[in-house]
Amino acid sequence: MKLKDLKKHQKAVIVNCQEKQLPLKLMEMGCVDGVEVTLINKAPLGTPLYFIIGDSRIALGKEIVNEIDVEPVKNGAEKKV
Repeated sequence: MKLKDLKKHQKAVIVNCQEKQLPLKLMEMGCVDGVEVTLINKAPLGTPLYFIIGDSRIALGKEIVNEIDVEPVKNGAEKKV
């Protein structure tokens, strides 16, 4: 599933970042494979989306969230590394 498909407060683990499509700053902030991400909120028109990625809080537009594949974390499950 894509990062854009998460529901509010849903957690997931990044499984595939299209690194050639992502700005270097995002990778420096922790947007890499194996990191847990949580959708905090969506703007009223659907973009940007607000996330906790690793230790960072980030607002991302639709062109970025379409490039990141995630795997949902089931309740009570440990995050994958």
